[in-house]
Amino acid sequence: MELTASGLARRFLRRSGDTGAFEAVRPVNLTLRGGEMTVLTGRSGSGKTTLLTMLAGLLTPSAGTATLDGRDLYSLADADLSRLRARHFAVVPQGASVISSLTVMENILFPAALSHQIPPVQAAEALMERLGIRHLRNADPGELSGGELRRMAVTRALAGQPDFIFADEPTADLDDENTALVLTLLREAAQKGTSVFVVTHERDAAAYADRVLHMDAGSLTAVQQI
Repeated sequence: MELTASGLARRFLRRSGDTGAFEAVRPVNLTLRGGEMTVLTGRSGSGKTTLLTMLAGLLTPSAGTATLDGRDLYSLADADLSRLRARHFAVVPQGASVISSLTVMENILFPAALSHQIPPVQAAEALMERLGIRHLRNADPGELSGGELRRMAVTRALAGQPDFIFADEPTADLDDENTALVLTLLREAAQKGTSVFVVTHERDAAAYADRVLHMDAGSLTAVQQI
């Protein structure tokens, strides 16, 4: 599958009328393909997360289109877009994203339940084992550290083997060993056919990527093929 951004842009109006609009993402042309891992770097506030959320169907652009195999995401009705995201996309958000009333395993399997798919229990358990959190399968999310929550979010994204993974700072709160492990798992997902899009400040992430993009002041300013 291919996800193509054409002239994708996002501006935000400032509260003060005399300062005009803030161009968070200037027009971007980009194609994400299955089997590739793309890493996006840049300073905080450069527009990386805004671009990721538009590509993931979570933030309506001010201009341009994001099309999945020719289907414009933002021309779809909300219910249709939600179904498309549930079927094809997985997101590792920058902040914590858990349902506190569910156990760790229930949180990991929740996307499958939401989209009426068979819960990927075996895949989830294998990933939890590799990430060192299998013993927490029945724990409440409130009992987990920041690093454990991050590994839970990565497990949730990978377990359902989606067509696209959008990971926003997936190695935040992790030590060097777990950082390398998460990047390895994302690389393995790409090798199996998933398109992986990673926003990160982690310098070592480039070694796992098929290409590295750089964002500055809302613009993609560099593309490096690995």
